[in-house]
Amino acid sequence: MKIGTRALIGASISALALAGQAHAQQVSAPAETTAAPTSSEADIVVTANKREQKLNDVGLTVAVVSGAALKNQQINSLSDLANVTPSLSFTNSANGTPVYTLRGVGFYEVSLGAYPTVSTYLDEVPLSFPVLSSHSAFDLERVEVLKGPQGTLFGQNATGGAINYIAAKPTNTLKAGANLSYGRFNEVVAEAYISGPLSDTLKARLSGKLEHADGWQQSNSRPGDTNGKVRNYMGRLLVDFAPTDTFRMLLNVNGWKDKSDTQAPQYVGLQPQQVFLDPDTAAAQFSPEKPRAADWTPGLPYRDNSMWQASLRAELDITDTITLTSLSSYADYKQNQRDDGDGLPTLGLDLVGDRGRIKSFNQELRLSNGGGAGLRWVVGANYEHSKVDQFIDQNLDDSSSSETYGIALGYPFFSVSYSTRQKMENYAFFGNVEYDISDQLTFKVGARYTNASTKANICSNDPSGNPRNTGALFYDVLLGGRLGPYAGQCFVINNLPRTVDGVAPGDPGAFVDELKQDNISWRAGIDYKPAPGILLYANVAKGYKGGGYPVVSASFFNQYLPVTQESVQSYEAGFKATLFDRVLQLNGAAFYYDYKDKQLRSKLLDANFGILDVLQNIPKSSVKGFELEANLRPVSGLTINSAFTFIDAKIDEFSGINAAGVAANFKGARVPYTPKYQLGVNADYDFPVSGSLNAFVGAGVNWRSDTVAVIGGDINPTNATPQDKKLFGIAAYTLVDLRAGIHSSDDRWRVSVWGKNIFNEYYWNNVVAATDTIGRYAGKPATYGVSLSYQY
Repeated sequence: MKIGTRALIGASISALALAGQAHAQQVSAPAETTAAPTSSEADIVVTANKREQKLNDVGLTVAVVSGAALKNQQINSLSDLANVTPSLSFTNSANGTPVYTLRGVGFYEVSLGAYPTVSTYLDEVPLSFPVLSSHSAFDLERVEVLKGPQGTLFGQNATGGAINYIAAKPTNTLKAGANLSYGRFNEVVAEAYISGPLSDTLKARLSGKLEHADGWQQSNSRPGDTNGKVRNYMGRLLVDFAPTDTFRMLLNVNGWKDKSDTQAPQYVGLQPQQVFLDPDTAAAQFSPEKPRAADWTPGLPYRDNSMWQASLRAELDITDTITLTSLSSYADYKQNQRDDGDGLPTLGLDLVGDRGRIKSFNQELRLSNGGGAGLRWVVGANYEHSKVDQFIDQNLDDSSSSETYGIALGYPFFSVSYSTRQKMENYAFFGNVEYDISDQLTFKVGARYTNASTKANICSNDPSGNPRNTGALFYDVLLGGRLGPYAGQCFVINNLPRTVDGVAPGDPGAFVDELKQDNISWRAGIDYKPAPGILLYANVAKGYKGGGYPVVSASFFNQYLPVTQESVQSYEAGFKATLFDRVLQLNGAAFYYDYKDKQLRSKLLDANFGILDVLQNIPKSSVKGFELEANLRPVSGLTINSAFTFIDAKIDEFSGINAAGVAANFKGARVPYTPKYQLGVNADYDFPVSGSLNAFVGAGVNWRSDTVAVIGGDINPTNATPQDKKLFGIAAYTLVDLRAGIHSSDDRWRVSVWGKNIFNEYYWNNVVAATDTIGRYAGKPATYGVSLSYQY
């Protein structure tokens, strides 16, 4: 960590502490908020505007999932969260890095150092890179999903939205609880916490979660062999320290360990890249279209990843209404995993090593006044310094490229190693104002200036001395032997019309470059309350997402070129209405996005190796749609929630090669991972059986229409087989969940039985081209089990 970074943390905390002592007798401590379930959406408290507000007073589209719902509906993963959140889609990437698409805005990129379009936070602290959020959803008070461009108030620009995990906080009295669940595939999920005061000024909460399960994927070629075991361990310690009435600190130390198997794709299509195909690949049968069917190289899928994070929130009440807040955090992530890329027991394209490291520091300082004033404001600054390294060893021994080069030139290369080292430094200044023109009308405006710099050092090199390494092929064949024998150097060739860090055009070497960008994101809007319980709002916003460099297997420098920042101009109008004495809650919003320079992982056609990965900007896209939600409580204990989403997301301008290797003009093509229609209904009924016992039943149905995994996914590559189905399409699907049980009237204990995807629907959320094969990433089959919980 840089000296300046340490100084910034120390100065901000010291200043807050000293000022807190000076003002200790001036302001009384704020009342403790509770995490108890609310009886109506009108009571739900959120922090979308960096202060606590009732959800129905927030003129933004915010989806909220309570901690109780997370447990009762067995929401244990990021894909589960997406299934219950309207307009949010989860994509399982080839290496397990989570990818979110919200209202058609997403960035499918598996590099560790890629910033997301939907940013994630833990108590407003940014988890700057998607993989850091993989196991954050435990012991939560709620999850808030903010839709539309973000950046004016949060510490990371995002064009799609933001997900804020709100951790359950330390309590004023001693409390403890545990939940144990057992289900299909010997799945064991155990979660526990203990919380309470340690002194008059100190309280703490310790929580943890364990997930164990056997493999759910079955090998098509080796009966009895399974993949997909789960071994996850999570923990969090929160320490709340309030030495004076005006000064508060919250320390959050959390982390996780993931030793699960990486998922294998289903081999559903053949797309040879060279003349000669490996005999085993040519003879391979397509995978059965069943949830559990798959194949992989024996013993390959493996994961040993870990993350820890520490954050410190310090708050000082300078006056009765003005508060200074400091948010400091540091995250450290280590990755060591192996991924099967081709869905076959052969080595067509497998990542036999995928190692990486993320070190990320974030600091925010902001000043704001109280939420009760007619003029509410916040000003502040953010700083981020991150270092991201990734090293990949790729085996292509059974690929058509290896086969062809072996037959034609006597160079049957089998491996390639490539790496990217990146350093990111971003700083920003932001401000936001809300002014009540009258009791009914509020005007809102905010802006954020961001300056971002990314430095990259990218190299492909192999151990020297082995004639089957790719480096030898480059030096002996592609470079004609003019540089002598290969000796472990970076071998990718500079095909740019300029010298890059000393590497002249036509020569091989490391690609060293820096991307500098800045932008101003902003939001303006009006809230109108024509009657009690009714809110009408309209917002116009501009959001950005920074550019970056890819981690790809390359032959020329043009594959290393970065994508520049993308932007979304958003227009949105909506309403929130609490009707019939809070029996019915209706929410709706219509929106239009002008989406420019969308970042896309695509392909280019390489004369030597066929289609290879590259990052590109799509000049222009557009998204329009609307959302409707209804929450009904017709009788005591019965709650029915429903949501319908329509999204029309199109490419307006793009000619090139898509991620399937198809060259075309894609004007009018669908934006990937964005179903046009989504419908979700969830119902829960809790009723008394006796004076001390209640019973409950519940059901959830989620339907999504078809979509595509790549731009132009409705078009098959001409050299691919079979041709009688959309190889890069994602079919429509319906998931049905059920639950039932009993609990004590004070909810101290609870017993339930549950089922997820009870009709064993076969569905998938991604399709990837991997050299010669096309593979689907299927969703889990039907699961069911029993859960026990107890709270003290």
